[in-house]
Amino acid sequence: MRMDGRGRGLGGRGRGYKFPEPVPSPRRLQRPHVNTKRHQRAPGSNFQLPSREERPAGVTWQETTQIVAHMERKGSCQKEKDKGNSDFRALPIHRYRKKLVEAVRDNSFLIVTGETGSGKTTQLPKYLFEEGFAKHGVIGVTQPRRVATMSVAQRVAEEMNSSLGSIVGYQVRFDDCTSEGTAIKYMTDGCLLRQVLADLHLTKYSVIILDEAHERSLSTDILFGLLKKLFQQKKPPKRRKALKVVVMSATLEVDKLSEFFGGCAVVDIPGRNYPVKEIFCSLLGPKDAESSAYVTEAVKVTLDIHLNESAGDILVFLTGQSEIERTCDLLFQKAESIDYRYDVQDCSVEGLLILPLYGSMPTDQQRRIFLPPPPGIRKCVVSTNVAATSLTVDGIRYVVDSGFVKQLNHNPRVGLDILEVVPISKSEAMQRAGRAGRTSSGKCYRVYSKEFWDQCMPDHMIPEIKRTSLTSVILTLKCLAVHDVIRFPYLDHPEERHILEALKQLYQCDAIDRRGHVTRLGEFLVQFPLPPNLTCAVIKAASLDCEDLLLPIAAMLSVENVFIRPGDLQKQKEAELRHQELSLEAGGCNDFATLLNIFEQCKSSKSPAAWCQKHWVHFRALKSAFSVEAQLQEITSKLKQLSDFPRERFDGSKNEILRRCLCTGYFTNVARRSAGRTFCTMDGHGSIVHLHPSSALHDQEPQPEWIIFHDVLVTSKMYVRMVCPIRYEWVKDLLPKLHEIDVYELSSVAREEVTEEEITKWKNKEDLKRQYEKLKDDSAKKMEKRNDDKSIQDARVRYLQRKQQRAQCINATLKEMG
Repeated sequence: MRMDGRGRGLGGRGRGYKFPEPVPSPRRLQRPHVNTKRHQRAPGSNFQLPSREERPAGVTWQETTQIVAHMERKGSCQKEKDKGNSDFRALPIHRYRKKLVEAVRDNSFLIVTGETGSGKTTQLPKYLFEEGFAKHGVIGVTQPRRVATMSVAQRVAEEMNSSLGSIVGYQVRFDDCTSEGTAIKYMTDGCLLRQVLADLHLTKYSVIILDEAHERSLSTDILFGLLKKLFQQKKPPKRRKALKVVVMSATLEVDKLSEFFGGCAVVDIPGRNYPVKEIFCSLLGPKDAESSAYVTEAVKVTLDIHLNESAGDILVFLTGQSEIERTCDLLFQKAESIDYRYDVQDCSVEGLLILPLYGSMPTDQQRRIFLPPPPGIRKCVVSTNVAATSLTVDGIRYVVDSGFVKQLNHNPRVGLDILEVVPISKSEAMQRAGRAGRTSSGKCYRVYSKEFWDQCMPDHMIPEIKRTSLTSVILTLKCLAVHDVIRFPYLDHPEERHILEALKQLYQCDAIDRRGHVTRLGEFLVQFPLPPNLTCAVIKAASLDCEDLLLPIAAMLSVENVFIRPGDLQKQKEAELRHQELSLEAGGCNDFATLLNIFEQCKSSKSPAAWCQKHWVHFRALKSAFSVEAQLQEITSKLKQLSDFPRERFDGSKNEILRRCLCTGYFTNVARRSAGRTFCTMDGHGSIVHLHPSSALHDQEPQPEWIIFHDVLVTSKMYVRMVCPIRYEWVKDLLPKLHEIDVYELSSVAREEVTEEEITKWKNKEDLKRQYEKLKDDSAKKMEKRNDDKSIQDARVRYLQRKQQRAQCINATLKEMG
């Protein structure tokens, strides 16, 4: 850290960015010189800071365990004091209690808008419970994120003086904390969507509250349409009282949604925001829109706030778990060099407590962010977007906005959903800034420049339904007898090509037939809370009585990344060696098998936690995987008891059975070796992809001829991750399904209603299929020998005129079909 003549820390000031000159404190040099780096209560030099896995997260004050223990003790005592208190009556929503309850009684649909922190999420369900709405069914509240679902449920349970899981409970994927007596149930919107499959009319519920609707998650948008259709039908005989639906949002296009629900009533709750000063730090400009520099720049700004600003907690917005853990490490290392006698301008600030927050964190660690730190300790929460609207952390006076978010987008180049880091919208940026003004006036430090704001950030976020794959929700709609998915009442209609792409993928998985009707296999697939391709592989393994090979892999792919990659270079090398050992034990060339090996070894060890520590693996991720696997096993066992569940026999090695089962689900993610160390996808897009450096196959020589992969990561190159080598004959009979589809039958759309572009697109595929069928018998051997048949060469030339790269890959595959 650079120092000026007075010993003040200057580290973190970047180009175009300067804090106001602080007023020197006359008391600064009068403090006792006990420890040049630490608070006077710090232990001696023999104290060893725990590793990231052992400490709660990047606590830079050396009394790590003492701080957390103190916070938890204080939090427990505070809960006892708070029992029966009326602090929540100070929330803005309290003045609107009577109006809200009457509006819910008088309307089938109701829209409630209000700033984050007004009390909508925690108080409205309580009001309805106290007014007797739970007598006729459960009050269900949906959230788009699991971390908010669990945290809010815990908060409301404490306010109602009940244990979590009794009166108030929650349900997220693979975790159900409810009971027969649960009256208020918080759940992710995806969980409610799955419940509609078993109970179309939601007869167990008296009220459904769709919270955080402004985030426009895919499941929430589908629930909008389903609930609208539900109210157009007659009330089912099982329901004693009509269902009430409340849509809640911090910022939403109210008129648009009200019109969608037939001009329904709207109640607006004013917030209680204090003024927030916004500062553009100008450390990132428009040219940095695709750069990862936002992580280090956010660290600089955070440290400058800690050194130069008065007491108050900091909230840093970043994109995901890996970036958050990296930032916590950097802050931890940088803050270790702070001399609190000279560097920090506010002498009441004597330490920095750094806490991460992201969706896959254990519940007990998530709760720590809500606990007040000890006197003199500044809390710094490094979070994903979950802290922007879903959760309110008290004491935040400073917000550091990186300007980016991790977002799932459908990439037409590869035909897959890809998790990408993109600039946030202006509305999201305003939401982030507002977190600094909940309890007092605050400041929002925007890492980027005003030019970045103007040129790179859209006004509003694109709804998820318009930018991601619709495969899973289209299958859900089909299973709910919504056959015409194109005319389904969407709030924002997705692009027709995305719907057609989803139907195509479902047909390739045999989830629907040529006419778009759900098959028996499709009914099996929808029972699993997994992507259809992964579920296909699981069902194939179960049909061979080998589900023990696939269920652990499915569970491992459903939790956070299991591998720990430390920031320290020496520890990085040690971790990489351990990870390579685990891969070699599984054969050294199959990333899926490596996950299976980790799962089995950890579960069979006498001390799973110690095993994870030794092998640099996240123990919390393994614990979650064990729970997920048990639930998947339960679903599989129930399905196998059905008389029409598929049953097959195959004699082969464990390794071959595993790879064949994976081919059944992932044949749409097949790639063939191309020039150099690249591969060409066989899905009709002909994308050139690279093996990700984390793959066991990355450095293998020679490279396999054919592979399947789990997902795609796009940075400067297009990488495939979680890779497995396969044999061509295993997918030879499956690959033609990628092109043999009649889109008209699948979508039930009249031919004249399909755009000319779609007609051309699908006609070309049908032409290619007919060429293949015509030549299959007579020319198969010639095709395997790089065929020189004139008719096929002519077909290749015509196809190359439309899209050369894609045609090369498809025809290369056709050469070997026979």
